[in-house]
Amino acid sequence: MRKTIIALGLAVALAVPALAQGTSYAPKHYGAKKACRDERAADKDAFKERYANENGRHAFRRCVRQHVRHAKAVCRAERETDPEAFKEKYASDRGTEAFGRCVREHESDPIPVASDPQP
Repeated sequence: MRKTIIALGLAVALAVPALAQGTSYAPKHYGAKKACRDERAADKDAFKERYANENGRHAFRRCVRQHVRHAKAVCRAERETDPEAFKEKYASDRGTEAFGRCVREHESDPIPVASDPQP
């Protein structure tokens, strides 16, 4: 019984660091985060008014999401216009990852402010 508990404790002790160093495949969106930090630093109240939800929360998260969505829309439009030029411009040496590279390049671009509709 005692040997079993010691062996089990040792196995758990060895497994914890291995699990803690797991790789995350989620995109980090560094460009969008930097753009949002810069925008928030310029005018915190305007940033909160533009991006916060109805409760006045989650402005930074929503800002990053909008930057990434805008970048994806720009890349989709660019890819539809000329797929070969898009692939040549953004693809890796193996000819892959063009869309992801495009999004990373454009996620720090400013998001155009939608103007009020004219009556």
